[in-house]
Amino acid sequence: MKTMAVECVLATSRQNNRIASHRKRITKRQGKMKGRIASAHLLVTIAYNILKTGEPYHELGSNYLEEKQNKKELKMIEYLKKKGYTIAPSEQQTA
Repeated sequence: MKTMAVECVLATSRQNNRIASHRKRITKRQGKMKGRIASAHLLVTIAYNILKTGEPYHELGSNYLEEKQNKKELKMIEYLKKKGYTIAPSEQQTA
């Protein structure tokens, strides 16, 4: 099953989807093999959830994590504004 999942991940390498972007992101930090295995794990997890719930898979997009991070930052800013602080989001990226 591991081999099949890795082959499926390699088949998505030229596509613009969540699994391919996950593999690229992990590969940059940890290497080729760990990126493949981590993405295969993501693929198996997605397949398990499809079988468990019976709901079809909805592609979240290749920039899903960036959008999620931006939404989280905006929610944090709104929370602080409700508490009485004045905060404006900065355009500068931190390390």
